[in-house]
Formats: sequence, structure tokens, C-alpha cells
Amino acid sequence: MSGGNPAATQLHCANVVVPVSQPPIRNGAVAVQRGIIVAVGHIDEVRHLVGHASERHWPGVLTPGLVNAHTHLQYTSFGAVGATAFPDYTAWSVRFLEEYDRLAQDDWTAVARSGAVQMLQAGITAIADVVTDFAARDVLYDLEIPGVTYLEIIGVDEGDWMSGLEGRLRDAITSAPTTPATSVGISPHAPYSVDGPVLTAAMQLARSLGVRVQIHVAESDGEDELYRTATGSLAERLRTVATRRVGVLENGGTNMGAGAFMRHLGATGSDTHFAHGVYLDAEGRRIVADDHTVVALCPRSNRIVGVDLPPVADYLREDIPFAVGTDSLASVESLDLMADVALLRQTALAGGYTGEDLDQRLLHAATLGGATALGLEQQLGSLQVGKRADFAVFDVPDRPDRSDQGITTDLVKAGPGNCMATMVGGNVRWRRV
Repeated sequence: MSGGNPAATQLHCANVVVPVSQPPIRNGAVAVQRGIIVAVGHIDEVRHLVGHASERHWPGVLTPGLVNAHTHLQYTSFGAVGATAFPDYTAWSVRFLEEYDRLAQDDWTAVARSGAVQMLQAGITAIADVVTDFAARDVLYDLEIPGVTYLEIIGVDEGDWMSGLEGRLRDAITSAPTTPATSVGISPHAPYSVDGPVLTAAMQLARSLGVRVQIHVAESDGEDELYRTATGSLAERLRTVATRRVGVLENGGTNMGAGAFMRHLGATGSDTHFAHGVYLDAEGRRIVADDHTVVALCPRSNRIVGVDLPPVADYLREDIPFAVGTDSLASVESLDLMADVALLRQTALAGGYTGEDLDQRLLHAATLGGATALGLEQQLGSLQVGKRADFAVFDVPDRPDRSDQGITTDLVKAGPGNCMATMVGGNVRWRRV
């Protein structure tokens, strides 16, 4: 709540509070002091616990702020690309590069800020932002939005790395302003666009600096063939367009799928998360889970770029942790994370998942799952005492006869486009009038 005494206790009350870490609470309240949650529970219990407090009552359902585990804020101006579905990944990438060249002189900082504002309007309070042009590095810090800005390296080989890229990347990370909740990491774009030794070196640099890593993995349908045998559609495109050394092609493949290849390169672990994971097979999914690497699923983006939807039913059945991302407006029509959650729900049902926990697990993925992907699970992602007061309120009609499961199902189904308000650190950052 903006203004007033920051030390005063504020009660945010709602028809239903969904902490994610515990069952939904009817007539719930969250007490906040200095931007930190100090109590969560039924409104009467919280009032008794905290004593005098100012109260704000929100209609609808109050949840933890959503965590967008994969996006590119600087491509917010690329809506002309993301508005059209493409027949395949190659066709999309050609169109994307055309738009990138056309907008190369854009003010990337201003563009990224506009994307962050759109995310606040969708209930997103933490962001994993992949930044290609380092000018947009400080947007999350400047806007006081939690998250990780991942500085991207793409289309590089060992010569590039040794010729100054490592030093420039190190300097860009160590000079960045940060907070406990807003930091800077590294994004080697993908194991086909960054040569293997460079990807390994980037992982070593990140670990020496204590920063996080995000990598696009198994997004396109040609990746598995490329890594295994250096054949297929992606291999042929690389042979046509690459102007650098591509070790996988030179060596005739690795005889490893995407998950095993990433482990071989030292690119799995709890300090790393992957984007997409559409074509991770059962072996690959188990590898990333065993190595505590969270995958951010981005179904609406996959549909636009002409690849399959992620096998979310398999992720659920195999108990593979995952998060949710929107990707950018270069491959989606909006930056509304709940639209991706709703599509994941449809996809899971179509894939034969019948568990009654479906909606609970999808909401977890969009909140605490995303926080885990960013290494922020101790600070945000659920409504718990000691965590940041980052909330979203959704306009979901109240039905007194709903079960806990029904509350979460209604939220997942009705969430897209229905965020009413967003709070970051206890401050209202957006409210629908």
C-alpha cells in the first residue's frame, strides 16, 4: 500500500486467499509490515494476531504474485511477429531476424520497461528476463521488480570467447546494480548457437561469480537429431547459415539427447534453469529433474513458432518440476502468464492427465515453481510469513459451495485477462479501475 507509515501493519483481505503453500483460505487476510508478510490466515485470526492495522479489502482471489520464468522484455515491440503463427521454427526465426534488423536502433530500455509494465498488469511480480542487448540490463532493478536479468550470448565460438567476450560479460555482471531479490546472470542462448566449450566456460564463469544461468533447450524439433547424429532440419540450417565453428556438426553428433548433452557440458544443476523443454524425452526429463534443473514451459510461444506443445502431461505424471513463461511478444499475443497456465491445463487434459491435483500443480508452477527456477523460493512465490509481500488479485466470482480444488480450478480457468491488482513489496503497483 503506497504512502503512509511503512512500519504500520497493513491487512490485505480477500474473499479467498490462495497461499499456494497451504490450502485456500476463505475470508482470508495477509498482514504486511515493511513489505514483508507477518501473518496469513482467516481474517479474524490475523486481526487477533497483529492487533491494530489498516485494512484493505479486495474482491476476488488473492494469490502470490506470478513468476514469469522465461521472457525477453526487449522484444516487447515485436508484436507484429508474435501475432501470426508460423509453419515451423525456421520460418519464425527468419521473420524474427528480419524484425530485429528493422528495430535494431530501438531504445531497448524503454521497450523493456513497457513490457515489464504489461506484466505487472497481468499479476506478474517476478521475471526471468533474457537480455540480448546489454543496454536493457538494469530495467528490473530500476523498476524495483524481483527477478534475474540473464545476459545473453549467442552465435559464439571459442575464438569469440577468448577474444574479449568473457571479460566483457564478467564486467557487465560485476558492475550491475543488484538487490537480494534482483540480480544478473548469464544466458548462453542454446547448445546449438553457443559452441560446447563456450557453454561450459560460461557455466564456469557463472559459478565463479555466484550467478544464475538460463538456457533455451529442446525448443525446436530438430535439436535431438542435431545433438545425436548431426542430422535433421536444424543441422541443415546451421550448415547453411553458421559463420562460426559448430563442434556438434564437425564431430558428427554426440550420440546424446538434449538432456544428456547438457549434463555432459556441465550445464545442469540447481543454479540453472531451461526454457521450453518441448522435445526433452523421458531420459532428458529425468536428467534435469535429478540434477534439480527446472524447465520453464512456454506453450503459447511454442504454438506460434511452429513447434509442438510441451508434453506437460508427462512432466506431471513423471513428477518433473517445471515453471511457466510467456516468452516475448515476438512469439505470443500478450504477456499474460495465466493464459499460458490455461493452455497448459488444456494440453495436460488432452495428453491424458487425470489427476485431481492438476490445477493446484499448475498454479504452483506459475508461482513457487518459477521462484525456484530463479533461485528466489526463499523470498517469494508463496504467501508465507517472512516472504516478500508480492501479491496478485484476480476477478474470480465467489461461490460459497466451492471446494478447495474448485477454487483453484476456477482461478486457473478464469485467470487470463482478469488480474485486478498487483502489489510488489506491499506497494500497489497496478490496479484496474
